Amino acid sequence: MKTGIVDPALTRELRRSVLRPDVPIGATLPGDDLPHALHFGATTADGAVVSTCFVYPEPCPWLPERVASWHLRQMATDPAHRGRRYAGDVVEAAVAHLRTLDAGLLWCNAREQAVPFYARHGFLGEGAIFTDERHTIPHLRMWLELTGAPVSS
Repeated sequence: MKTGIVDPALTRELRRSVLRPDVPIGATLPGDDLPHALHFGATTADGAVVSTCFVYPEPCPWLPERVASWHLRQMATDPAHRGRRYAGDVVEAAVAHLRTLDAGLLWCNAREQAVPFYARHGFLGEGAIFTDERHTIPHLRMWLELTGAPVSS
C-alpha cells in the first residue's frame, strides 16, 4: 500500500460513496473546486484509492488568531478496507506533509463516530457535539497542533 498525495479525481467516487451516497455518481463534491487543496490517499498496487482525505488552508473558526491553519475534510475509507490502518496512514501522511509546509494547526469537524479515531491521532476536541444546517449528523470540532513532535497512534 502506498500513501501520499493523489489526484483528486481518483478520490471522488470513494468520497461520494462513503460520505455523500445521495449525490449522483460523477458529480462534483463540496471542496472539489478549492485551488490549494491537497488530496491524500492510500492506494493499492493497481492504483485504487482505498482511503482518502483532503486538506486546504483555512483559518480555524475557534482559533482565528492562529496562522498557517489547515482544514481536513472528507476522510473516507472503502468499507472493504476498514480496520487495516489505511485511514491512519492517510492522516499521518497529511500531517507529515503539512509540517514540511510549516503549517501550525490542522482542524476538522469530525463525525461523532470518528472522534475516537482522531483522538488516537492526537486531535483534541473543542466544545460539544453539534449539528447544524451543514452538518446534519452529529460532529465535534477537533484540532491538532502541528508545531510540536510528530503524532502517531
